[in-house]
Formats: sequence, structure tokens, C-alpha cells
Amino acid sequence: MPRTTPASASGRSLPVALLQTVYLLLGMLAVSALAGVLLAAFFLPAVSAGSAVAKDGVDLFESYPAELEVAPLNEASRIEAADGSLLATFYTENRIMVPLEEISPHMQHAVVAVEDRRFFEHGGVDPKGMFRAFASNAAGGATQGGSTLTQQYVKNALLMDAVQRGDQEDIESATATTYGRKLREAKLALSLEKEWSKEQILNAYLNVAQFGPSQYGVETGSRHYFSKNAKDLNPGEAALLAGITNGPNQYDPVAHPEAGEKRRNEVLGDMRREGYITEAEYEQYTAQPVAEMLKIQNVRAGCADAGTSGFFCDYVTRSLLNDPTFAPTYEERRKLLYGGGLTIRTTLDPSTQAAATEILQRKVPADAQHGFGHSIVTVEPGTGKILTMAENRSFNPYQEVGPGETAINYNVPQALGGGSGFPVGSTFKPFVLQEWLESDRSIYDKVSTVREPITYAPAKCLNGGAWRESKGWNPDNAVSVRIAPMETVLNSTKFSINTSYTDMAGQLDLCNIANTARNIGAVPATFNPYDATTWEMPIEDMYGTELAPAVLVLGELRISALDMASAYATYASGGTYCRPQSITEVTDRNGDPMEISGAECHQAVEKEVADAMAWTLQQDLEDPKATGKGKIIEGHPAGGKTGTSGDQFHTWYVGFTRQMSTAVWFGHPQANIRPGGFDVDGQMLRSGSVWGNTVSLPTWQEYMDRVHQGLPSEPFPAAPKPPAAPTADVVQEGVVPDVSGMVLSQAQATMESAGYTVEVRNEPSSDVGQWYVIGSDPAAGTKLPENETVVIRQSSGEG
Repeated sequence: MPRTTPASASGRSLPVALLQTVYLLLGMLAVSALAGVLLAAFFLPAVSAGSAVAKDGVDLFESYPAELEVAPLNEASRIEAADGSLLATFYTENRIMVPLEEISPHMQHAVVAVEDRRFFEHGGVDPKGMFRAFASNAAGGATQGGSTLTQQYVKNALLMDAVQRGDQEDIESATATTYGRKLREAKLALSLEKEWSKEQILNAYLNVAQFGPSQYGVETGSRHYFSKNAKDLNPGEAALLAGITNGPNQYDPVAHPEAGEKRRNEVLGDMRREGYITEAEYEQYTAQPVAEMLKIQNVRAGCADAGTSGFFCDYVTRSLLNDPTFAPTYEERRKLLYGGGLTIRTTLDPSTQAAATEILQRKVPADAQHGFGHSIVTVEPGTGKILTMAENRSFNPYQEVGPGETAINYNVPQALGGGSGFPVGSTFKPFVLQEWLESDRSIYDKVSTVREPITYAPAKCLNGGAWRESKGWNPDNAVSVRIAPMETVLNSTKFSINTSYTDMAGQLDLCNIANTARNIGAVPATFNPYDATTWEMPIEDMYGTELAPAVLVLGELRISALDMASAYATYASGGTYCRPQSITEVTDRNGDPMEISGAECHQAVEKEVADAMAWTLQQDLEDPKATGKGKIIEGHPAGGKTGTSGDQFHTWYVGFTRQMSTAVWFGHPQANIRPGGFDVDGQMLRSGSVWGNTVSLPTWQEYMDRVHQGLPSEPFPAAPKPPAAPTADVVQEGVVPDVSGMVLSQAQATMESAGYTVEVRNEPSSDVGQWYVIGSDPAAGTKLPENETVVIRQSSGEG
């Protein structure tokens, strides 16, 4: 019985399929004069009876577009640290585009040998190859596609374009097993060959083809399987990759090493046949086990692979996705990030990031049973560049989270990956102090420290122009030094006297204080800094019921650590506020810069006020009896402020030098729990005895000391001038001005302004020293008794 061939799934018999193939070839080759002549001479007599069908084939061919119009291929975007090191890759298709000169000649040869050995001879469609494929398929031999590399590129480009647009109809059209699809691809291939060189087509194919289960483009495949660039591939590696494209899952050498090795050897055989490798090279590379070749480098899209910089990476991506300057809509911004082939250079300093991570993990390990969190964030004054963003957790954005893992960034606002923030405690006091100074007051002014209930405070933005509470608020102090009923604002800051700051707030306006904080970026963490309404809305709407003395004085407001560091950086930079900036440059796939929102630096505080703030906070740090406990940065002037929230749930230190402003937070991220019963870096914490200078300040000092090594010392401003001294007509002859209660600098200035000569006999230490005031015919008309001196002794930070 003669052998029969079963009909195809579509019901076509072999003769019908043969006839359709002939007509298909007729249509394709009719556009080529020479090929058309040859085809007519050979085929037309045999198919004259079907001339109407042939004409239909030609008409169908002519109906397809002649130009390949597709959007640029999706290409992976890179996020880099400031030094260019890779932090993370983002992609929908993991593809890295490279020019042909950056692809090994062995790789080029391997693909040509196995996929289209007549590539450099045909004009986009290879009739010989198609007949060979058809004859093989019809005879029941190995299935062959017959498509040229140009046709394969066209098919892949059309498919990728449809996928990127999310057009399901075009996706089905690009993958349909029909002669119509082949006809369309053939016409486009013929047209493309007239516009592009063979090298351009080969390069495009190598960038679009799939070289692994989720690896697109030869560069990505090379990095994945061999941890090397495509330009460095040897013949064996090139053959392995070239063999994968025919079945990315079937020939994956990781999942199917035997199939992958067999396919590699077939490609090596083709390369030998075409003269691309010698017999000796063929024997060498076919003898090598696939397992010995592989050096797998798995790359996951997103920040999960950014290691200890995962939280910063997440902040960068959220900043871009929130930035309307980058692209008008969220969806456009997302497409650019995941498929635009961007290079995103960030501000992150890997050395300071590594120092912060080591310190945090050593002091408060991520997997500790107590569950407390610890974080460090640093910005550069005058630029807003974020140099460090670290916490004692591992970044995990997935649903399943293990011990010591989280997706919540403890340092940033909610809209940029953080939570609702943590109460900042007395680190809010400098904003009250800034408003005090901006209201033409002085750090040498005296304010009451007496504890008494407060029922009223000016607040022009509230109904009735004031905050009122019938039962009142009765502030308390937690200071470690004896305080007088009246203290200078300077001492009130150094010793963080709540009652003094309550008195100050009562002399100011609560709405102005809140606006002062907002003007330098300190806003509740639940507000999006990229939303213009955050900066424009009425301050009473932002604060709501929290616009009250207890919140502003004690700092029960939840503000992100990043915004606190940026606000304090304003004092370090002479009054220049810069919005936090994580990105220095974004370039597109062609290396051209793209527009993004900048740091938006501006003079937010008068220099005189900012310098007074910096000097005052320097005294807080340097005086061992102040809350800063003298924990200076050796060789680098610095200042800052401690903070402890109500019931000691959260503790802070925010401090700065001229080069860096750093906020450190310590607390439980999920509940209000007093720390205690465990040790931090060898120090056992006792519940109820943990303050801003217990954990956060030592962490700040160790970190800042480490990251400032090798940096130049940049001086702080001089002490602010005290208010004018009494005039001569109110100073009795022979009476020395009263300088009791003044700090030494103020006492010295007061005496000198009254006409006395002040001589430093013993340079005061941070504890006790003496200044001698000597009578010398003062200009004010007063003098001391002959040969007498006044000794001003410094004690406990008081004059």
C-alpha cells in the first residue's frame, strides 16, 4: 500500500500545501526582478492552471506594508551608585543592547552558521532555504523553518512591539502559524535588506533574540550563563548561546544540561562546516562538559538584588515614578524605567553606606528577638544629595517576609516607601529656635523655666487666632543639671528644657513655627513631597489637631528622618535648603540626558540666623553637661540635637558638620514599646532610661567620625553677637555690669561694650575656666577700683 501523509490540523492536504507554498514563493519573489524572472521561468508553466490563485497570492503580498514600523525594543535600565557601581536592574524583558563591535565574532559566526548560513548571500528571503525546509518537512524529516535571520528579526521585532503595546490582537497575529504571517514577514525582510546593511541586521537580531528562559539579547544571555560580556565569548560559549534561541526553555543548559550540550555540539558542527572553527577547536569545545562552562549570574528585576542598598534603590525608583518632570504620567514613567534602557546615576556613596550598615547591624542586629529598628540617613548640605540611607533590616518587597526583612523604609516619607514616620521628640526644638531668632530675638534672651499649665498660645491660622485648651497642658522637664527660674535660650537649648521652650512658643505663633519647619522641608511623613499641595496647603490643614504646644515643643510630630537631616543641613549650609536628591543624572538608551526634578536649592533662612543656629547646636554637642554629652567628631566642628518621644518609645540624634547632615533613629517600627532588657553594643538598656543620647547619639558619633576621616576640617560660624550692652548713662560709675547668668562669650562682649578690657588668663575648657576683666579707663566712663579685677568663672555651662 502506498504511504500516505495525514492532513494538517487545518485540513490541508499535501498537494494543496505544496501549491500554496509555490504561490507564497511567487508572491515573495515577485518583488525581486532577477528572482522573479527565474521563478517565472521555472514555475509558471506548472501552475498556469492556477493563475487566478497565484494572482491572489501576489495581491495578498502587495497588500502587506513594506516598512517595518516598531517602537524601540524594551531594554533594561540600570540604577548605579555615585561611583558607577551597579545597584539594580529594572526590566520587563531582561535585555541589554550592545553594538556589533561589542559582540564576539565567534557569537556572530555561531548564529549565522546555525540559523542562516547563506545570510550574507540572499536579499532577505532565501528561496533555496525555504524549498529545502519544505522538502524536509514534507518528507517527514527534521522540522525546518526556512526563515532567514532577517525574517526572524522581523518576526521578533513585531512580537516585541505588540507585547510592549499590550495589543493582544497583534500578539496573536505575530505568532499565528499561517502563510499570511510568513508572507508579511518576507515582504518586510526584503524591504529591510534595502535599508539596512547585513551588519545592522545581524546586530539587531542578536539584541532582540531570546538567549535563555528570561534573557533577551546576547549580552544579557552572556552575563547570565558565563558572567562575562558578549565580546569575550569563546567558540564553545557562543555555540551554546546560539543553540538556545531555537528553544529557550528546551535547550536551557541549567535546567536541561544534556539537551543543551547536544545542541551546542550541533552548532559547533555547523561552525566547522562553514569554516568558522578548525577541527581542533571543534574537538576541544565539544569535549568540554557544559557544567564546567557555566558561571551563572542570576539577575532579578528590581531592588531586591541591591543588597544593603535596597531601601535607597526603592526610594530612587519611587522618586522617579512620582516625578512629573521625568514624564507626564505614572504609566509613561513606569514604561521608561522598566523598558527605556536608562542609566540612572545616583548620589549614594558606597563607602558611607557600608559604614552605616556595619554599625547598625552590629549595634541592633536585624534578626534580634526584641524587633527594634535603627536607621541612618545622610544628606550633603548645600546640594541635598543623599549619601547614605541604611537601616538594620534587609529589603524584601515580596509577600513572604523572613526575620529581619521588610519593605518599609524607616528613613523616608510614606509616599516614597516609608511608613507614617516616627515622633521626632526634641529634635523639633530647633525649628522653634529658628522662629525665635527670625522674630528679632536672641539666644541670650532669658525665658522662664517654671513649670505651669498653659491654656493659651498665639496661632493666627486657627479660629480665634489662638490655640486654647481649658484644662491646659502642663509640660515637664527631664534635665540632668540644675536650672534657674530664668535661663537663656542658649542654655534652654543645650539642656533641652521643655518649660523654657513652652514659654518661647507662647511668645511666638504656633502657625509660624509650623511654617518655619515646612519651609525647610520638615513636614509630617504622610505628605508626599512631590505633591505641590504639600507646600501650598494651609498649615492648619496639614497639622490639624497637632497644631498645639505639646506637639511642637515635645516633637510628637511624625517626620521622616530624611526630612529631618535635610532641614538641619540648612543650618550647616548657611541657610540654603535643598530638597533631598537621590539622582544626579538619567540618560536614555542613546546616552542623552533626560530631564528630572532637581534639588531645588534656595536660600530659605537668612545666613545670620542659620549661622546662629549652627553655633548654638554646636554648643549643645560640645558641652559634656548638655544633651550632646561632648560627643564631638574629632577634628571636625559639628552640632546637633537629641530627641526623645513621649514615654521614650523613639529616640533620635540629628547632627551635622559642614559636609554632612545625618539623622539617626532608634525605636520599634511596629509598636509603642519602651526599649529595655537587651544590650546595644555591650550596653544594657534599662526601660525608662533610654534617651536620645543613649543609643542614637553614640551611633551618630561613631558613624560621623568614621565617614569624616580624611575629609578637611571646615570651621563653624563664630558666636552670635549679644544684644547691645547698657548705655553709659545707665551704668553707675565704679559699678561693673551684671553678667551673672550669661555665657562667657556674652559676658565678655557685655564687658567690652561697656568699655572694659577683657583678658583671657586661662582658656576655658568645656567645663570650668576663668576670664579676668581688668579696669582700664573704660570709654563708658566707669572703672574698677585701682588694681582690682573681676573674675568670671564658668560652671556647668553657665556664666
